[in-house]
Amino acid sequence: MNRGESVSFHTRLNLVVLLVLCLSFSLSSCAVLRAIKTRLPKPHPSPKGILFQYDAPAARQVNLAGNFNNWGGTQGGGRFDPNIDPMVPDANGIWKIYIPLPPGRYQYKFVIDQVRWEQDPNNPDKAWEAGFENSMVVVPEGVKYDVPFLSIASSLDDVSRPRSARKVEVEFFLEAPDAKKVYLAGGFNDWSADEDRMEKDEQGVWRIKILLSPGRHEYRFVVDGNWIEDPQNPNTVGNPYGGVNSVIEVSE
Repeated sequence: MNRGESVSFHTRLNLVVLLVLCLSFSLSSCAVLRAIKTRLPKPHPSPKGILFQYDAPAARQVNLAGNFNNWGGTQGGGRFDPNIDPMVPDANGIWKIYIPLPPGRYQYKFVIDQVRWEQDPNNPDKAWEAGFENSMVVVPEGVKYDVPFLSIASSLDDVSRPRSARKVEVEFFLEAPDAKKVYLAGGFNDWSADEDRMEKDEQGVWRIKILLSPGRHEYRFVVDGNWIEDPQNPNTVGNPYGGVNSVIEVSE
């Protein structure tokens, strides 16, 4: 190889190295731009409700699931329902949904293509439920929307209840011998505190029988004006007010 050929070879080699470096820089720049693009804000109030967002341009469907919608129909052993809170994508592949949640703490995940359950990558706030870590959103007191608040109890009841016209008689009871008045309240009576009055027997146990549709129902007792969960029922779910509701599964 003469001197001229050597110079030409090194020139070509330098050009190849330069092209490789440019390509690497371009790819890394795209990754950086992509990371910036996916840095979405946490769920936050808007006039339409709490805005949830998830970046998934390749997804065919994304649903929002949380303890405000029976985890997409799966809580209590149910099956995932893709018709519950489907999100809508914009032109950039950002899926969005507005949920008018009342003040409280809520856990949630995104369900991608009915298979993958993902935490919110843009929300560092986490909480645990039934052994699973979930993303968490805190809706502040005084939040205002242009639409009515979502009724959490009614929503859960509607989501989980099978479409059946058949009613099943269920007896509720509470041992409270010193109580003056006890009422049963739940999603089945719009959480009325004075509609379904219970009767006390000779042993000081308050009882009532009501007809319920097969499915999942939440309830509490109102004892002399105080709301309490059922002390004999270990099945509970958090409510928007910092307490828990008792849960009963009614079979056909």
